[in-house]
Amino acid sequence: MKTKNFPGLLVFTLCASFFITSCKKDKDDKPSLQGYWAGKYGNTTAYPTQPFAILLRNNGTARILANNADTTAGAKAEGTYTISGSTLTCTYTYIPPGSGTYSLQAEVNNIFTFMEGGWGNGTSTTNGGKFYFVKK
Repeated sequence: MKTKNFPGLLVFTLCASFFITSCKKDKDDKPSLQGYWAGKYGNTTAYPTQPFAILLRNNGTARILANNADTTAGAKAEGTYTISGSTLTCTYTYIPPGSGTYSLQAEVNNIFTFMEGGWGNGTSTTNGGKFYFVKK
């Protein structure tokens, strides 16, 4: 009698496990620019060597951290960013004791893990130097 129930129990178990796995909610794996990015910047044509980071918030604002690998000790700036296709553009102003308004523009790779571009004074994104960020 136990052997008669075995095939039915096996079919039931297989069906139940298929149903459970097929009903699992799909995880949203779409990449996002939002989050913390760390990298380096350089002046003019120099290779980027100075610490540089950006925190892209989901409300279109950004926090920039520069000149120190210790994010609590570096210069801080606040700004806004926009995304058009794979291009990120950001304008930001340093918080006192820092000063100045700058802009940056970067091309983001297709899996949203790396970006590089140029930065500049005011609204220019080309007259300051180059930078790169890696998503953390």
